Amino acid sequence: MPVQQKYIDKTITQIHVLTQLEQDVGSVTLSRLVNLFIDELEEMKGRLENAIVEQDEENIKEIMHVLKNSAALYGALTLAALASQLHDYPPVTIEEKIHAAQNVHHNLEKTHAAYQVIANSIT
Repeated sequence: MPVQQKYIDKTITQIHVLTQLEQDVGSVTLSRLVNLFIDELEEMKGRLENAIVEQDEENIKEIMHVLKNSAALYGALTLAALASQLHDYPPVTIEEKIHAAQNVHHNLEKTHAAYQVIANSIT
């Protein structure tokens, strides 16, 4: 594995998912994919911030759809679970949806930072 264990925040990243991905595509492609994931997280973070401010329920749902799938693919299972829950079982009131979206946003920021460390440490 090109990522040393000391660079993995196990509360955010499931190492076995990245290990399997590396076995499937190789180290060079893994590095590229992780960087693409970081870019996607950055984009989703901005879009989610705007959707929260605008209380745009439809956009929040679209963002959750993207996050639940891509986060799972890269082993960010907490983010995937939070996004999946908000997408598949949204709260009834807009206030609850915004609060849940804020929780996802917070985790998205942590995930982004953790994967940036991973990308910087891939050998």
